[in-house]
Amino acid sequence: MAFILSCYYLDEPLDDDELQFVCSSLIGPWAKFRTSASTLEQKRVPAVLPLPDEHGVYAESREARAERVRSNLRHAGIRSDAGRQVVWVMPRDADWDAIFQFAIREETGFAPYVAQRWFPEGGELVRGRVRVIDTDMMLRGL
Repeated sequence: MAFILSCYYLDEPLDDDELQFVCSSLIGPWAKFRTSASTLEQKRVPAVLPLPDEHGVYAESREARAERVRSNLRHAGIRSDAGRQVVWVMPRDADWDAIFQFAIREETGFAPYVAQRWFPEGGELVRGRVRVIDTDMMLRGL
């Protein structure tokens, strides 16, 4: 049975070219990662994230921040994706990316497909061509 594959993002949705690449990677019989999805729907995760102090330290632990962002994911509709793998568009901030990936796994039971478009280059993060990573498969060692 076909379903809509949810694609959650924090700061910026996939642009048209990125969306086309992600869809071609995840939807249809030719897809690199086989899903039974017939289409992909982008969903913004509403979030006001705390900033670190002047020393780069957060008042809460990563685990506490992950628990907090779970409510943001629920507000975006992630409960309807329980038991299914979803797509997560990696934000520029790698620390928040890790926290959201953990929270997504807690909410759905699966680590997400990650649409990565930020890459380290010369000590800085630069935006490059999107790639899709099956983090659930990686975590299971497949």
